Amino acid sequence: MNRIHQINAIAQGIMAGYYGSRQNCGTEYQKWTHAVLQADQIYKGDLIIDTEELSDEGKAYVQKHIINAL
Repeated sequence: MNRIHQINAIAQGIMAGYYGSRQNCGTEYQKWTHAVLQADQIYKGDLIIDTEELSDEGKAYVQKHIINAL
């Protein structure tokens, strides 16, 4: 999986509310942009997803879409 696909998968997890902070106001485009910027920081290692703090659904998403894709 290339960098763009990986960042997209991370951003989708943010938008789903599994981790990160989702922007509550603004247009959907602004919310998505905020999620993608966070996802890029996670991808680069500037932000870390603490899997101990995630719900079971969030852990399964991270395992399937992020960890296995690396």
